[in-house]
Amino acid sequence: MNTTNRYNSFNQVHKGLRAYLYDTALKLQQTDLADAKAGEAAMQQVEEVLVLFESHAHNEDEFFNRPLEETSPEVARMFEKEHEEDHRLGQVLTDLVAQWREEPDDHARAITGRNLFYAFNEFIAFNLYHMNKEEIELNAVLWKQYSDATIKATEQALVQSVPPQKMMKYAKWMVRGINNTELIKWLQEVRVFAPAELLTALLSILEHELPTERFDRVMRGLNKPAAVL
Repeated sequence: MNTTNRYNSFNQVHKGLRAYLYDTALKLQQTDLADAKAGEAAMQQVEEVLVLFESHAHNEDEFFNRPLEETSPEVARMFEKEHEEDHRLGQVLTDLVAQWREEPDDHARAITGRNLFYAFNEFIAFNLYHMNKEEIELNAVLWKQYSDATIKATEQALVQSVPPQKMMKYAKWMVRGINNTELIKWLQEVRVFAPAELLTALLSILEHELPTERFDRVMRGLNKPAAVL
């Protein structure tokens, strides 16, 4: 079976989540975690990463893995177990953030901050491997059992289940994480199938997040007929 052109429903959100992981890792490396004021911004970013990853894993289980329990139970359970491990790693980070905030002085904060940095690296390593595995192994099962139309419909149901405010947080990092061709295609689909206010919100994010030259290039691509792209 040729799967080269099959629809990868994980591509866009995973690119966004990877971008957020990379950005947060760099922030942790550059921040003096002995400094309570400077470190707090990094802690808040770690917490938001954990919220988005926890929600993402829950939605994948609900919309992709649980339906597979009847037809491919071993595959479904494998990925559900990996999400349990992801939750465990996230809880370690949550506990370390709380501990860091309670430390009495710079020296103690520096030590806990270093432990948190290592724990975040473990979280990154696990999730990078896990997302690759989903895009290769889980997709292979989905492609065998479902048409692209069914996969897209499932993805849309998942997206519609996410609260708008949280969806905009995902959108920010997807804008940062995907390439111009993917951005243009996404915006074209939103323009055709979604309410006008969603396109307006996404364009506002693009204008804020992208360098002017790249934003202009995407807008030129968006305004071309779809067949030309």
